[in-house]
Amino acid sequence: VAPSLFGVPGESNYHESTGLVHCCVTRCGKNRYNLSFQTEDGDSLSLIANKINSSRTSNYHIFDALRGGTNAKLTKKSGHYIGKLRRDKDQPVGCYTLYNSSREKEQMAAFVYDIPALMAQVTEGQPPRKMQAVIPKSNKGKDDRSSQGTGKASSNGTHHKNRLMEHLHNGTWKHHDLIAVQTRTPKFAKGQYRLNFSGRVLTPSVKNMQLENEQGERLLQFGKVDENTFHLDYKAPFTAFSAFSSALCQFDL
Repeated sequence: VAPSLFGVPGESNYHESTGLVHCCVTRCGKNRYNLSFQTEDGDSLSLIANKINSSRTSNYHIFDALRGGTNAKLTKKSGHYIGKLRRDKDQPVGCYTLYNSSREKEQMAAFVYDIPALMAQVTEGQPPRKMQAVIPKSNKGKDDRSSQGTGKASSNGTHHKNRLMEHLHNGTWKHHDLIAVQTRTPKFAKGQYRLNFSGRVLTPSVKNMQLENEQGERLLQFGKVDENTFHLDYKAPFTAFSAFSSALCQFDL
């Protein structure tokens, strides 16, 4: 069963082979990306991201395809715009923040990539990307649409939620009802870095990653299937909205 776009999934949404929600991300041309839930009833297009070329920094506008359809205009004034992922211009390269579409532009996630220096890439080849992220805690199964895109910000901890990048950098996320995740370190074997994706990822790529919590539990995985097709799987506390954004960061680097 496909979960809601904004609610944290529950056991009924998880695939028995992985214990995760299964999604497919498709790269459509240069600037558009689609997310579809993969269920027993087939794939259903649910989210669309459109990269804005006119922005000074990388900026992805995200739309609810279930509400607007596949052919609706992808503009912020449309009724199905739900938020944006933006590379932070005041932060080091590789810092991204996810905002909802409320008037307060509440922050829903923050992502930081450790990008190797050019000399290290030359001498060591292309090492695995390292990522850290913080996301708000949420109740399982709850559709948190009220703080995602209706113009009404949540009154509980909004001030701290709008400082996610600061809490990630300073390590103060533990005190503000947030959860931190980081990339799982792959094993190097037979000349390649390897992770166990339970058969969901078929092609080696620098974009392939898994995110885990402090206890080592896998909460999200993303990897390449073919040139323009990728699998994205996740579980609580990620939502489809925040999981999709973690994949968009990978396309931007």
